[in-house]
Amino acid sequence: MDKNIKQQLDAYLAENFIAEEIAEPIKKSPQYSYSMKFETPSFFRRINFDQIFARSKGETFSEMLMRLVKESGEKNSAIYNRAQVDRQLFSRIKRNRDYKPRKDTAVAFALALKLDFEKAKELLAVAGYTLTKSKRDLIISFFIEHEIFDTALLNDYLHEYNQPILFGR
Repeated sequence: MDKNIKQQLDAYLAENFIAEEIAEPIKKSPQYSYSMKFETPSFFRRINFDQIFARSKGETFSEMLMRLVKESGEKNSAIYNRAQVDRQLFSRIKRNRDYKPRKDTAVAFALALKLDFEKAKELLAVAGYTLTKSKRDLIISFFIEHEIFDTALLNDYLHEYNQPILFGR
């Protein structure tokens, strides 16, 4: 593992991650009230959902994916191979306008297409997902934000932090 990436990822997680075992006692404490203000993690502050939905209005995951693949100028096979998705699933997505992917599939295509963070969030949003403050999603966010599009390396780090790897392989 790259020591520099690990150090940066540790700092990123320390800055953004609130462990459930820490958050739960706070909620149970007598001083806790729902009116308390908690700082919104930085990746949520950067999300402009209105802008995302306006740009993708009417476009389904399948349509957006096919448009992004076409815009990339690469062959379909290069994209789905990098996403570690087989040809049959890619064909199913392509044929079915209303295909509802698993979150891992949407993430894998965002990485395979080498999308910037905003475009990746947009692709996930049309699929019905977002990147949350969970440790797993923060690791995924880190990789996309830092333009590290290697799914095998992402899986190594997910495993290192005891998180489920993409596609559970």
